Amino acid sequence: MTLDYKAFYTEVINYLQNNCYIAIAMAGVLMLLLLRKPKLFFALVLIAALNISALYVISKISSSGEVRKKTLIQKATLREPY
Repeated sequence: MTLDYKAFYTEVINYLQNNCYIAIAMAGVLMLLLLRKPKLFFALVLIAALNISALYVISKISSSGEVRKKTLIQKATLREPY
């Protein structure tokens, strides 16, 4: 199971477009954090970036393992007589 980033991005955009008040509130909170507490804002941005990059690496590693597992299963089913 690989992550489909384009589908995830589309879902987030659709959610924010359908819920304008929530999107405006989120933008307002982020702007207040940026203006009032820039260290906290940038710390949150850094944490989010690290989480996103870690999940990306994990998904790439697990997808290669899934492909290997599928090929091993296919080879094993070809060898078994029915």
